[in-house]
Amino acid sequence: MSEVFSRLSSRAIALGLGALVVLAACGGSSSGGGGANSTDVTVWTAWGGNELKAYQDVLKPFQDQTGIKVHLTTVRDANQLAINVDAGTSLPDIAPGPSVDKVKDWVGKGVMKPIETALGSDFSTYISNTYPALTTAPSGQTDDLYIGIVGGKHYEMMVKTQVKGLFWFNKKVFTGTAPKTFDELLAINPSQYGAKSLMCTGLESGGASGWPASDMIDNIIMRQSGDQVYVNWIQGKVKFTSPEIKLGYQTYLKEVSSSTAYGGPNTVLSTAFQRAGKPLFATPPGCLFLEQATFIPSFFLEDYPNLKAGTDFDFFGHPSMGVSQYDGNVNGFYDNFAMYNDTPAARKLMAYMATPAAQQIWANDGGTLAAIKSITYNDPVFKNAATVAAGAKNLLVTAGDFMPSDMQAAFWKSLLNVTRSPSSLDSELAKLDQVQKAAYAAS
Repeated sequence: MSEVFSRLSSRAIALGLGALVVLAACGGSSSGGGGANSTDVTVWTAWGGNELKAYQDVLKPFQDQTGIKVHLTTVRDANQLAINVDAGTSLPDIAPGPSVDKVKDWVGKGVMKPIETALGSDFSTYISNTYPALTTAPSGQTDDLYIGIVGGKHYEMMVKTQVKGLFWFNKKVFTGTAPKTFDELLAINPSQYGAKSLMCTGLESGGASGWPASDMIDNIIMRQSGDQVYVNWIQGKVKFTSPEIKLGYQTYLKEVSSSTAYGGPNTVLSTAFQRAGKPLFATPPGCLFLEQATFIPSFFLEDYPNLKAGTDFDFFGHPSMGVSQYDGNVNGFYDNFAMYNDTPAARKLMAYMATPAAQQIWANDGGTLAAIKSITYNDPVFKNAATVAAGAKNLLVTAGDFMPSDMQAAFWKSLLNVTRSPSSLDSELAKLDQVQKAAYAAS
């Protein structure tokens, strides 16, 4: 998912993308488009660190083979594109799509150019190569603003993806079969495998504490009550006191109860999400499972550098909530690019980024899934994650990341409060209804 949001997403928090700065890289910076240019293309991205290096690796063959110079700038100011659009000033040729509330407006103003235009005759190949959940609007609908589809046309080209709601385990401790349902998961006896508790969870993340719990409850609600309820809830059309959302909270509380969670609620609340997996590899093991996204192995390796993916740890996808028609709802995030200036060089770069050759470089550099289904992975964890993505009917965004800021903050805080005091659930949900009413009226 594009990180050019009105605030930081849970993915950005997890990867430490907290600073709002502008950094130049790869051929120098440029503040605007290149006009009808066939030799230069300007690109903005939110990536830094290893993600930026991987993208530079992707761009090198393109520049070498075409002679087109890519002026790449890392822009962490989440509002910069919108500022330029509102001011009528120059835009980069290519950048991530905007926050979901701006997609339709920008398309209507002609700010974003259709991917059909950018890719030309290669568009049908892009659609057939890419995970359907990243390119297909719900049945019977012509809009899906979360993946940049407006009026049946595509305005955001997907290049990478990740999946959440994965249950990680130490392969030398948990040697059983992955549970098919959530009830089967909760019924596993950790002492059978020499572990103290079933689950490890860490919700501490400074001022953003609680976001890991929001990922957990999102995965429950989308599989328990379905994608339509889930999306309507994100949009403020389903109250927090509704039976579906209350059931999601009640189910979440089973994961963090004293009888299930390592150390009980106090440990859950005080443990940093980065360190939540440490007990998986302790002697004796503190827990059997940790629910987290595809980025979590980097933190395992910080604590235990000698661990090997696929040998020492692995994961299974989120078990069914017992409603089979919703099993294909997968929580994830994805990275995309939109074309803001229709130039020959921009079209060529967009077409290149949609190829297996380009996306294989991203996969080879590690830490991500490509958007193309046929990419191969050396890392067994991402090979497994690709299977989860391929099986997704809907790749649904993280709810809190797309709620108004006040709603997001109250949502995350409520999860901390009910973890601490489950008996407060009804009062917390009632408070959230009030925040929701005000936050969506103002948004």
